[in-house]
Amino acid sequence: AAAAAGVAMVRSGLQTVDAQAKLAQSLSTTVASIQTLERAGELAGVSISGIEQATKDLTRRLSQAAAGTGPAADALERLGLSATDLIALPLDQRVGAINAAIESFVPAAERAAVAGQLFGEEGSIAMSRIDTATLRQATEDVLAFGVVVSEQDADQIERTNDAISRLGLIWRGLSNQLAVAAAPALEGVADAMAAVASRTGPLGIAIRGLFDNIGRLTTYAVTLATFLAGRWVAGMAVAALSVRGLATALVLLRGALIRTGIGALIVGAGELVYQFTKLVAGAGGFGAAMG
Repeated sequence: AAAAAGVAMVRSGLQTVDAQAKLAQSLSTTVASIQTLERAGELAGVSISGIEQATKDLTRRLSQAAAGTGPAADALERLGLSATDLIALPLDQRVGAINAAIESFVPAAERAAVAGQLFGEEGSIAMSRIDTATLRQATEDVLAFGVVVSEQDADQIERTNDAISRLGLIWRGLSNQLAVAAAPALEGVADAMAAVASRTGPLGIAIRGLFDNIGRLTTYAVTLATFLAGRWVAGMAVAALSVRGLATALVLLRGALIRTGIGALIVGAGELVYQFTKLVAGAGGFGAAMG
């Protein structure tokens, strides 16, 4: 159990750091800054998806502002910040510098509008909750508890995770090759079963024969049931009364069946009843049939 738990922890850590490293690359920042922002989001009650969307909008708008375009240019000028300088900072410090400037230079009633120019309308609501104090506490936490991973370690984890994912390809490839090899045989079995079950196949012929003779079989069954209910049951009752035991009665009854060939008699009687029933139906009535 302990070994399984350890493997699960390693696997979870690999996946988490791998996802953080890929996000950091897409935002041109460090893994440590992503880890700090995730912790800040936990402290402020902001989901990682909200942080990701807001920081993606910020990165795009800073690039536009660096070229002198986009909605962030006016906001940065008001805050006294340079788009080029902000882009050079890790993402957590980038967010911290912007929020500190908003707190310092923008009245409370206008902060949401200025933040919206930088983080987007939805992102500004989330990022306004990650103030400078929250970021400072998050930085202390990830350092104190060993959460921070260096870029070299993150690269190693990415390579390891990619190698593990290739193991999955081995099994996927094996299953695909087995499927390819088995497909012709499975096709042959399916075609053979379909042929057997078709109307012209053995099973289809047997089923049609059953339904074509259902009347005859029903008559046999009724004749047998009548005989059992009358002759056999009466014979068992007499035998049971005369020999003082059910076991002895069954022995005697079995001997009688063997000697008389009762099965052949029942089939013959059933056939006579069936043919007479057909005659009555064809003649239009019992009297006509007898005539």
